[in-house]
Amino acid sequence: MFKYISMKQIAAGNYTYPLYTFEYFLESMLRLGVENIELWAAGPHFYLGDFDTPMLKELKRKIQVRGLHTICLTPEQCAYPVNIGAKEGYIRKRSMKYFYRAIEAADVMEIPAVLVTPGDGYRNECKEDTWKYTVENLQILSDYGAKYGKILYLEHLTEQTTNIAVYASELAALASEVDRDNLICMADTDMMGRCGETLEDYFKATDGRLGHVHFVDGMPGGHLALGDGKLPLAKFLEELERASYKGYITLEITNEIYYLDPEKAIGKSLRWLKQYIS
Repeated sequence: MFKYISMKQIAAGNYTYPLYTFEYFLESMLRLGVENIELWAAGPHFYLGDFDTPMLKELKRKIQVRGLHTICLTPEQCAYPVNIGAKEGYIRKRSMKYFYRAIEAADVMEIPAVLVTPGDGYRNECKEDTWKYTVENLQILSDYGAKYGKILYLEHLTEQTTNIAVYASELAALASEVDRDNLICMADTDMMGRCGETLEDYFKATDGRLGHVHFVDGMPGGHLALGDGKLPLAKFLEELERASYKGYITLEITNEIYYLDPEKAIGKSLRWLKQYIS
């Protein structure tokens, strides 16, 4: 068993439960013994545009009355219409309003962190403008988040979803140029595995300042339950242990093959983890 990594750092998201009610997801977490949740802000559970302050407070109540702890709010943002690096000013403006709302919602719900991702540009055009707009808007969002005491976790994406921050070195360079203390890099083992990189690469690129991890299996690719892919997950855990990693580790299982029985997928992943950590 590891000395630094423990099951207390494990979280699960409602990503796997879109065919079930949000209350079912919460009760499922209780059945599985999961105390930490990552809240995916997307329909049908929680589309930000639908929720006013009273609804946010009721959502918070449903979570807290069950003794669950929300560690991060993750707005859906990997496809149009959300793109903070878009060429079109109206898309950037709309996207910023979306993230302002996410930060405000996190404040109402007492969630300490909000996940953000890089912008994306057209592949038949140079990426300098995408980089520039993304840096500028991440600076604005970081400053806005700081007013509410929020951390922003910056996640890398794939070649299909960004043209500026796919590799560890690119993500670290982006965060460095934004230069805000509350903007912290994170890693996703599925997307990382597609590039042949490891968590050690992310620790090196960020000088050890890695704040959050999405821990899933893949072929690579697929965001699979642990043990259903071929990623070297045990090696990734060892890298977290060597780094004395203290952040959360979220099971971001998003593949639709699990949608009919999400609890089985989360349960299998938890059993896999318990082979190595306690």
